[in-house]
Amino acid sequence: MTFVTPTITVTSVESCVIGHDSFVSCRDSSGQRRYPHPMGKRRAKHPLEDNPFIDGFLEWMDAPGGQQSIEALDLVFGALEHAGVDARQRKIVWADGKRLSIEQSTDRIHAGHPGVPRYLIETHVLGWLENCAPESYSERQLEELDRLIGPWLDDYGRTSRTSSD
Repeated sequence: MTFVTPTITVTSVESCVIGHDSFVSCRDSSGQRRYPHPMGKRRAKHPLEDNPFIDGFLEWMDAPGGQQSIEALDLVFGALEHAGVDARQRKIVWADGKRLSIEQSTDRIHAGHPGVPRYLIETHVLGWLENCAPESYSERQLEELDRLIGPWLDDYGRTSRTSSD
């Protein structure tokens, strides 16, 4: 029995560029093009170019209101980093063991940062609750948490100070 070993030729490539013509173009050290590979049809423009939503969002982020909201987001997520949730009792369980409502948690964060509008803090506390997913939870526990948090947030939205403003 005879075995034939295939010959593998290796060509060193100096550079690899994805050009505007939607081709991958690899060139060796002599400048000769190697391995042209079509990447698909060329798009006239990137989907995010000239997108009014993206443009407006970026403008908002640069505006004072956007900066203030980002600051509030950072404050809330930092303050609640080690907090938990008792969705059955509708309480946020703080790292120090205090069990506070949404409103009490908002007030607690706002008391330490009175220069940040309360409504922004409240908005981000609600967002934190909406996205709360403890790493230790099983899939079943996460589903139960979602099932309980939805009505909690809905009820809060109907009765909160902010929604009546």
